[in-house]
Order: sequence, then structure tokens, then C-alpha cells
Amino acid sequence: MKAKTPILICLALILSVLLAYSLREQNITNAKVTMSDETSLVSQKIVGMYDTPVEITRLFYKGELIGVVKDESILETTRERTYHDKYERDFPDTGISYNQDIYFYKEKTYVNYEDRDKEIGDYLYDNDLFLVDVYKISLGDKDTIYVKNLDDFKNALRKFVLNFISEETFIKLENREEIISLTTYGEQEINVSLEDTITSVKSSAPSEEIFTNENEIIMYLCYGRDPQLKYYSVQDFDTIEGVAKKFGMTPQQLVIINDKLNGVNQFIYSGMELNVTYFNCAINVIVEKEKFVSEVVYQPAKKYETDPTMAAGQVIVLTKGRDGKKNTLYQEIYVNGVLTSYKQKSTTIVVPPVQEVVRIGAAPDSTYIDTGEKNFRLPVDNCYVMCGYGCYYGHRGTDFANQYEPYGKIYACESGVVTHNSYQWDMGWFYCIDHGDGFWFRYLHMSHKGPIPVGTTVIRSQYIGDIGMTGSATAPHVHIDIFIGGLNGNRVNPCTVLPC
Repeated sequence: MKAKTPILICLALILSVLLAYSLREQNITNAKVTMSDETSLVSQKIVGMYDTPVEITRLFYKGELIGVVKDESILETTRERTYHDKYERDFPDTGISYNQDIYFYKEKTYVNYEDRDKEIGDYLYDNDLFLVDVYKISLGDKDTIYVKNLDDFKNALRKFVLNFISEETFIKLENREEIISLTTYGEQEINVSLEDTITSVKSSAPSEEIFTNENEIIMYLCYGRDPQLKYYSVQDFDTIEGVAKKFGMTPQQLVIINDKLNGVNQFIYSGMELNVTYFNCAINVIVEKEKFVSEVVYQPAKKYETDPTMAAGQVIVLTKGRDGKKNTLYQEIYVNGVLTSYKQKSTTIVVPPVQEVVRIGAAPDSTYIDTGEKNFRLPVDNCYVMCGYGCYYGHRGTDFANQYEPYGKIYACESGVVTHNSYQWDMGWFYCIDHGDGFWFRYLHMSHKGPIPVGTTVIRSQYIGDIGMTGSATAPHVHIDIFIGGLNGNRVNPCTVLPC
């Protein structure tokens, strides 16, 4: 038994060597079969086996194998070649990195792959699978853009903000100078801010997604991505409000994007070319303003006292009525140039109003409406003239609007009798009121039929309806026509009668 032991040991050694060699040949065969089934974007074969495992890099794009890289220096060489040939001119002093869909997988293997490093590098170059190192700008949660130069974005953002606030105030705010609250009549800007937080980080992006200069960024901030600018040639009878309405903008926005316009009340002439591209901002610029104004405090309705000792119809004015005045400080909030909210910060009565007291003989006549001279008031509160007499050809009245309440109340400008309460295609819902002494007023474009029936007496400052834009109106306002001597009499500029 002992003599056989060395023989058995030798036989076992020989068998193990043969088995190992057989398994090695089988692994090579299996590896070749596996590789032949595996597809890659760059064709690559197995050429043998290593005695010891070596490290390789598998390169993938969007989940597909490009190929197996044997020497990683080809990747850096390709990146440098791509930058020099394709990016250096437009993006100097920057770098490029691999497309986000490229990834590498390193492993050790006995399999010896065909060297196709040059072809793999050419595939990366030819398909431009690189990103440019730039800055990613996040505009809150609204959008993300990529810019070549961070200073370009800062300069563009500054210019964009200066569409909505004066440079003088902007510089004061930049320097943290104190802005003193108004104590005299006028208005001023007191603050500016952005609705969303803007952040920037270093990142990378495809070259076609990058804003490469300041002008491209400004265009994006105003009009969004890939803007197609539209222009409109002004026609006869056009107004800024009408043009803005036609293209889905506010009058303020139309003014902002046209350097030739100075304000919403400006006269525009036939043939004038206006930019009417829809204002589609990714950023909301919030400007806070103060306005210190003198406002009318309207006197209460006249008080009538009867005196049976006086002859019927005899009139004595005991107390002459008058309107008062108040000083009011408003805070206004504008978003991208459009007034969105306001509040009264303070108000002080400067001249108290006085109620007029009238004594009349015998029983008062319910239709008695007037004593003394006329004292016309404006038809709306917070009033401004949207379009004056003759602001375009054929406009023979004045358009009054309420700055803070676009669809606010309309008031009788003086006491009088309603002669018309009707609708017409161009005037919309309207009143005609005979205010006495030959003054006939028409109040046009009300939001609905007025509540005061024809033949009814109204008194000065009485609510008669609501501002609207019925008929041919293109923005909420009340159009006032004034005739002297009835509707067939002479038409006059309302601002020669009303305290415009």
C-alpha cells in the first residue's frame, strides 16, 4: 500500500493539470461566445486571454456599450481635440466634460479585447458627446437656464429690472441709501425686489442650450425661449390701450417694450411701428412706490329746511356748501410694471367739507335739485385721464379711469335728471343726465344697465353705476361727453368743465 502512494499522488497531479488546462480552454471558448453575442457601437473582438486579470474600462452612452477602452489617455486626448476644434472659439477659457448620458464602468478581466481606442475616441468626437462647463441659473422653481458668463447674466438682469424702476433709485437701493417718506405732493419708488430667489452654480450643458451673451439673456427675460418678435403698424383711431388689448397685454407692458412710448396716455399716430410681442417674463420684478396726493373730500348731500313763513318757491342759502381737501399717502405695488395692489398709509383732512343748507318756502318740491352755481365733480374716485379730448381723431370726450379700482363706482358729477338709460353698440350701457343750466352729460361704457330710471332726480356724488368696458371700449373707463343746450347743442371738452 505504501508503494502505491507516490504513484497515486503523481497521477492526481497530472489529472489536475489536465483539468485546469481543459477549463482554461473552455473559459476562452465561452468568453468568445459571450462576446460574439454582445454588441457595441464600435465593433470590437476578443483576441486572446491574459494569464492574470487586467483592468479595463467599459464606456456606455444611454445604456449602450460604445466599446472597451484599454488606455484611458485616449479619452483625455479626445476631449482636448474636441475642445480645440469645436468649442475654443465660442467658449474660450473654459472646459468641457462628458455628456451626462456617458458613464464608465471599470472591471478586471482575463479577456484580451482588440485595441479600438482610436475608433472609440473618434466616435466621441464625431458625435460630439461633450458638455460645456458653464453656470446654471435657477429662477426659483420657474425655470433653469445656462449662461456662458455669470457677469453677462448679472448685467442683463440689471437692465431688465431697470425697465421697471429708475436707475437713480436703483443705485440708491444698491448703495443702501435711506429713502425718506414723502411729505410733499408727488411720487417716488422706495424698493425693488424679485419674487423668486435666483441661484447660480457651476455646471455643464450642451452648447445649443447656452445663452452666450447679454442680449440673448435680455431677450429671454422679456419674452421667454425662442421668441418671435411681432410688430404692429398703428392704424387711424388706435390708442395704446386698444393696441395692448388687441395683443393680450396691459398698456404698461406695451410702453415698457417700446422705447418710443413714454406713457399710457401718449398719442400714437398712423403708421407708427410698435413691438407687440407678448411679454412673457420668467422673473417677476416687484417695485414698491409711494404717492402723496391731494384729494377731494366731497361735501354731504344738500340739506333742505322748509319755512312755512316764506313764500312758496322762495330760496335762501343758509350755509354755502363746499368740498374739502385731504392729503393722502399711498403705497403701491407694481409687478413687472403693472399695478397689482395698493393701500392707504396715511390721510389727513386739510380743509373739512361743508354741507350746504338751503331754506325754501312752503313744502319742499321733491324735484328741486339745484341752488346757486354749478360745482361739478369728477365721475370716479382715484381718477386719472386715460384718453383726453382729441387724443385720437374723432375722440370728442374724455375717458376717466379709477387707478386703484378699475371697475369701481361711477358718481353723478352734479345734481340733475336722468333723461336716458340705455344701450348702444358703440357707447355700451350709458346714461344721459340733464344737470341744469344747459349742461347735458353722457356717461358711457358702464358695466351693466344703470339702476336709476329715466325721469329720476339724482344729486351730486350719488352712485349711479359701475365702470365697465361695454360697447367699443377696450379698457375699463367711463367716457364723458358734455353738451351745452341739450344733446343737439355744442359739444365741449369735458376738462373745461370738470376739475381734471
